[in-house]
Amino acid sequence: MFELTLTQQEAVDAGKISFLLGAAGTGKTTALQERLLRLLRGGEPAYTILVLVAEPEHQQSYLDAVHQSGLGPYADLKIITYNRMAQEMVALFWPLMARPAGFAYPSHPPTFLSYDLAQLLMWKTVEPMIAAGSFANLRLRPQQIVSQLLDTLNRAALNGLSLDEAIARQINTWAGGQERILHLQDAAKAARTFRQACLDNSLLDLSLVIEVFDTQLVQHPEFHRYFSERYRHLIVDNVEEFTPAGQNFVHNLLAAAQTTAIAYDSGGGYKRFMAADPAGASRFRTRSQYVFEFVPSFIAPPEMDHLANLVENHLQHTSKPTVDAAAAIVGVVNGRYRREMIASLIPALQDIIQQDGVHPSEIAIITPYLDGALRYNLTQALKQAGLPYFLLRRRSSPREEPRVRAWLTWLALAHPDWDVHPSAFDVAEALTLSIHDLDPARAELLTERLYRPEIPDLLPIDELPDRLVERVDMKFAGLVEELRLWLANRDGDASIDVFLYNLFNELLSQKRFQPVPDVAGAAVCDWLVQSAARLRQSAQMMGLRSAAEIGRTFIDGINQGLVTANPPDLGDPPDPNGIMISTIYGYLLGGKPVRLQVWLETAAQGWWNIPNQPLSNAFVLAQSWDSQKQWTLDEDFYIRNQLLSRIIRGLTARCTDGVILANSDLDRRGQRQEGPLWRALQPVRKS
Repeated sequence: MFELTLTQQEAVDAGKISFLLGAAGTGKTTALQERLLRLLRGGEPAYTILVLVAEPEHQQSYLDAVHQSGLGPYADLKIITYNRMAQEMVALFWPLMARPAGFAYPSHPPTFLSYDLAQLLMWKTVEPMIAAGSFANLRLRPQQIVSQLLDTLNRAALNGLSLDEAIARQINTWAGGQERILHLQDAAKAARTFRQACLDNSLLDLSLVIEVFDTQLVQHPEFHRYFSERYRHLIVDNVEEFTPAGQNFVHNLLAAAQTTAIAYDSGGGYKRFMAADPAGASRFRTRSQYVFEFVPSFIAPPEMDHLANLVENHLQHTSKPTVDAAAAIVGVVNGRYRREMIASLIPALQDIIQQDGVHPSEIAIITPYLDGALRYNLTQALKQAGLPYFLLRRRSSPREEPRVRAWLTWLALAHPDWDVHPSAFDVAEALTLSIHDLDPARAELLTERLYRPEIPDLLPIDELPDRLVERVDMKFAGLVEELRLWLANRDGDASIDVFLYNLFNELLSQKRFQPVPDVAGAAVCDWLVQSAARLRQSAQMMGLRSAAEIGRTFIDGINQGLVTANPPDLGDPPDPNGIMISTIYGYLLGGKPVRLQVWLETAAQGWWNIPNQPLSNAFVLAQSWDSQKQWTLDEDFYIRNQLLSRIIRGLTARCTDGVILANSDLDRRGQRQEGPLWRALQPVRKS
């Protein structure tokens, strides 16, 4: 049992509106959780308490606090994100606002589109436009176009802008060439077409959920009466990560709630790419009767703060103290190439674990990007060294997982009428992943002789010459034939999700195919089944009328690079007690504090870069941006420096013992690396 500080206790006991201000690790969330327990112990019904958190992952710590308190189960306690609550309220009050919101058939129940499904619907909108010449000369993959169009819709709604206002901002603030204007006009056409399809079919993506909730429901008398009579106590954590729409909602509740406690991370605002508004969140301080400033950190020692100051001084020309910054760097590992960097890092981690007693779960490897090659090399090295690990991922592209590609290959071959033609490479890869011990060379031989891509289908093994049967082994040839017959004799009426479930459970998981349980394959199968089921349930409303349309859309969407916020567990099962591997923002938004951080590829430009989004500028679409002000190179440079300063302060605030700088001289393209972070750290780098 821990003892609260005086500031924490005062924040727990405060009434009316209170504002908890401090850096990460200073005890604000702990105070909010204790405030929640104080209300419950005092007899306040859980039904009357609303806890708003910035991320779904943050819900668990509040639930754990309640469970560990011994107060009993509280099923009526609402701990939720703003986006999720908006969706629940729109579903609950749908009959009140469907017609004024502009839906063509307000009597039809709403269909909520997950991010996966929204991408598929947008791809259905964009594909014919690209074929007709839209977005010409735009150096973006189709999936990037899709995601940026959805980003524009989402950012508009979350910033309280109409779609037309968002489009006008994008065009009016652009200070470059005319070609970008043409691309933005194409983007406007696609976004409007997508939105109309949603209104015509009672489909709600995130942007439409937020827009309907914010403009139609929040001010509705019936909704206001429901909310004010139910919720008497409001707890808001990490308000700096809330969007303007979420902050406006909290602001409207202040007068109705008996008590409100709002926590603000003074170094936060990492979700600005997703419309977070840290500057707008600071207004709650002036509305509060009590302001509690939380210092010092329970986690980070002074030298970590000095390290953050060092980077900020370099990037933003401040003059904060840095005398102890060098003590925060516990090691530097270098290599000319990535593989050499990783080869040097692994022994350093082993020494720290064995000699210093740091548990693997107290280490985080943080990188600006985690492409497939880096992920593979890093995880393989950790595995060979016997070091447990897990990936903390917020979003991923499932096509990067070979098993996803393999299962989709069999789905296409089982349905030649869908007119999806996997390549010979896809089929050979699928064979090696489906049949244990079948090596790529023999899989390629089998594919060359048995696969007809123009149909597409597999020929019977009778077509194989005897000499080839000997080369590939009759056992493998027999399993290929069994797979062919299973695909040929499939249930023609089975939906995609049923087909994929049966493919894995009836065939590919059997011991003759996989003697050792294929745990990763099971995870991929589960993800595919759930994704396919969601598409099947929404297909009719999305304009997909036949099984072939559904199948082509499903396969094509994933192959084009569809990104999921609920990725399958790739590779071996994750070890929650292992070393955390994460991208920067994944760690800052969902990772826990650790003793040791590894800043991977410290010299990479990726630490300083912002996403290349020519079709959706997050900063121009911010509610606080002057719609008449143009986006210039000076603005871009300033934002990059500011974001990197915040990133480093956020990382150091979540680290106890120190940082290892791990760097490769050359990036994956062979270009020399010396990014702004590496230059900022020059005074404390030790080799």
